[in-house]
Amino acid sequence: MGRPTFAVRVRAVAIGFAVGALAVGGLQFVPTGGSLPLRDDALPAGDGAAPDRFSSGTGSHWNVLNWGPGAVAAVPGSFAKDTVDASGRTVKQIFVSSAANPDVGTAASENNMSRSDDSGLSFLTTQRAYPTGAGNIVRLPDGSLLGIDFIPEWGDAQHSYTNLIVRTSRDGTRWTTRKAPVTMPPDKPLGPMSNGLRVHRGPLVLADGTLVVPAYTVLAGTSRQISIVLQSTDLGRTWSLRSVVPGGATPGTNEVGWSRTTDGRLTAALRTTDNPARLVQSFSADDGRTWTDPVPLRGPDGAQVVGVSPEVLLQANGTLLLATGRPDVRVLVSYDGTGQAWDTQSTVFANYPSTGNNGRYDGTSGNTTMETVGAGRSVLFYDQCAAWGCGAYDEQMGISAQYVSAVTPGAGRIDVASKLLDGSATVRGTFAGRDKRFPEQRPQGAFDGSASPAAAAVLTAGRRGTPSLVLALDRSYRLDKVGLMLGSGQPQTATVALSADGVTWSDPVVSAVAQRDWALRYASFPAQEARFVRVTGPVGATTTVTELEVYASDVDTFENENPFSVPRGWRDASHAWVTDVAPNPAYTEFGGFRSATALRLWDKWTDANAHITRPLPAAGTVSASLRWGYSDPRARFTIGVGGGGAAGWTFAIVAGATASAPQSVQVFDGRVWTSLGTLGAAVPAKSYVPLAVEAAAGSATLTVDGQRFTTTVRAGDAATFDGLTLSTGEPAEYGGIYFVDDVTVG
Repeated sequence: MGRPTFAVRVRAVAIGFAVGALAVGGLQFVPTGGSLPLRDDALPAGDGAAPDRFSSGTGSHWNVLNWGPGAVAAVPGSFAKDTVDASGRTVKQIFVSSAANPDVGTAASENNMSRSDDSGLSFLTTQRAYPTGAGNIVRLPDGSLLGIDFIPEWGDAQHSYTNLIVRTSRDGTRWTTRKAPVTMPPDKPLGPMSNGLRVHRGPLVLADGTLVVPAYTVLAGTSRQISIVLQSTDLGRTWSLRSVVPGGATPGTNEVGWSRTTDGRLTAALRTTDNPARLVQSFSADDGRTWTDPVPLRGPDGAQVVGVSPEVLLQANGTLLLATGRPDVRVLVSYDGTGQAWDTQSTVFANYPSTGNNGRYDGTSGNTTMETVGAGRSVLFYDQCAAWGCGAYDEQMGISAQYVSAVTPGAGRIDVASKLLDGSATVRGTFAGRDKRFPEQRPQGAFDGSASPAAAAVLTAGRRGTPSLVLALDRSYRLDKVGLMLGSGQPQTATVALSADGVTWSDPVVSAVAQRDWALRYASFPAQEARFVRVTGPVGATTTVTELEVYASDVDTFENENPFSVPRGWRDASHAWVTDVAPNPAYTEFGGFRSATALRLWDKWTDANAHITRPLPAAGTVSASLRWGYSDPRARFTIGVGGGGAAGWTFAIVAGATASAPQSVQVFDGRVWTSLGTLGAAVPAKSYVPLAVEAAAGSATLTVDGQRFTTTVRAGDAATFDGLTLSTGEPAEYGGIYFVDDVTVG
């Protein structure tokens, strides 16, 4: 996966052995003491990717649980469902289970269950001896939950059939248990595997209500493990065999990770019984009734991927993620969401006490699980230490979480969800009534980054009415792209049109006819000035707008970027990266301008500064505007325009003597700074004000919160201008944390 350059430390306890540095996917893993990986001070730097390219990366690392030595917590499973928090934002309620039983085939499952109510940011409770694991939980059409135990039980003494242990719950707190018999065809009786089979993982509800779930088993009279799909047409009361996923030339297959693809098929990644285990891939175009012969699942280097416990996840923006491990923990990305090719591969976590034999796997079991928490972002869960080999780390086990992301082309995505929350944008239309079972179904559901079926705006206008949704943005933008997802696999028809005034509408920029969507589809068009976006469905039809994204051609919003990275379209960055840490009085961060994300310049060095450059088309004049704020003003904030490697004009905003004293504006002549004046009022910390730069050959103007400062003092002799540079402390000064958002250049 493409990502900023930083180092991740592989930490091993100092007990007399050495671990060599391992370089994988552009990261260098450096041995130090301890048992958990930490980033050192090599922060994102250099150039961002092109804004018209896909990009992927990883973000922050934190713990789900990290108990003391000897408390077993490994092999995570997860399940997530949408809900609405107290602020009105759609969030994920995430269940993460971890195994506390020995890792042997005869051991009964013993689950810890941790729960987050804020999309995985915090896990405040963990319950021991939870009734079921999270990996086999699914939300039913009535909003209730159904879970299936990993290990079933024989239905009779003759082992003629097995019962799945099926549990149901309204909210994941109290569960009702039933034994659900599995009927196998006469020519495929279950065989020597203890308890008949294993359920692995990720049940799905098909359009007709059928429940399907992968499993693996060994048939009577054979010794080869096979991967199968079970089905239930009565909400889990009874089960039968739907299909066998071909094993092809492999010695056998077992664990399955599967997902929808953007073309509507199912893709299954299967673990083979090779040693080491490898992954093969199969596809189904008929909801899992039949499968293609498996082929080796190959990474971007062309080699077959080695790994266990594959997890496949389609994000709302149409990128497909595959997580696996052993060795280490890795994520692959298929940018077009079909899974036909895997474009990037990244090592997220590497930790091991030795490289010989099983020691290479003792730092993590490689079992992983993922949940989406945004249109282009997911949380990856993995264990910090394998249960069988954690003695090297004094039995310090636990479950970690880390952001993984893959984003689509386009630097100007507008954060509609945040603007709806603060009231700067509005949405109106012909909406269906609320459903208490699904609070996430509401007008705002079209902008929440979730592709879950209920997290949508449902448009209905009666038998003769025209269903519609009208989004009014906070201001006019030059819109040039729309992402639209209709329904969740059901054929839907709709158009999207734009308007500057909400009265006169453009021809449709999107026309979807009987379209079956599993993720967002993107349509680009010539940029046009607009503030209003309308989605219209057919007369008399119910139209479900699952997701709607809007992009502007003339503004960098930093919303469609990988956190903790140099934003696409920017270059020469040092100590400057994308951040979306939520506002909090205890933090330096305060979010974006009416949005979640901003560009942050972070200066905590006495001998260096933070800087980043936005390239411009070479021209004799420059006009740029942005939103600007700060949380630490100790080092001055500088804004410069130049070209061909030469300086042109350089301004600085300098803090007043006290927090309430107004800032001053200075200009640089290449040798010294000269004051241009003082603001009429202080810009308070943790707030945004408009800032603009206009530059030509003879003069330049900096406008701060409406106050203009014009100069003829040049910093250099650049004849044309091809870059806007933002920096702190020129020359280097200690301190300075600044935030920039909504950058428009012309």
